[in-house]
Amino acid sequence: MEKNYEWVKECYYRVSAKAMIRDKDWRFALAKEDTGYWDIPGGGVDHWEEIHDALKREIMEEMWLTVTNISNQPIYTFLAESSGIASPKRPICLLIYEVEVENFDFTPSNECIELWFFTAEEALKIKLYYPNEKVMREIQKSEV
Repeated sequence: MEKNYEWVKECYYRVSAKAMIRDKDWRFALAKEDTGYWDIPGGGVDHWEEIHDALKREIMEEMWLTVTNISNQPIYTFLAESSGIASPKRPICLLIYEVEVENFDFTPSNECIELWFFTAEEALKIKLYYPNEKVMREIQKSEV
């Protein structure tokens, strides 16, 4: 008997671990990609990968920064649809953790050609991938 896994498509979300990296003024880091869009650092969690390990790997791959601390629990969780700019549109689950790095001396890559710190209000005025707009609006509410 042939098994049908079509139902998986209806419940599948790509899990993305993101890093809320803050500077001394409590602004957070966004990485400008070679697409011209700004993104919260981090990325997809591979199958069977621990989330903290995925965050460390993604930060190293994107910016060559060493993670020194990650919060135990996400500070924000969002369900959204990906922008479809860098990859096909799909349902995603964003898990955003407070992350500390050793320093901010990043090495550019195609996923981080520029690193800058923003408030939520400032971030809403730049070219963001769609799910990040949702995150910034939520952060803006909590900053008031």
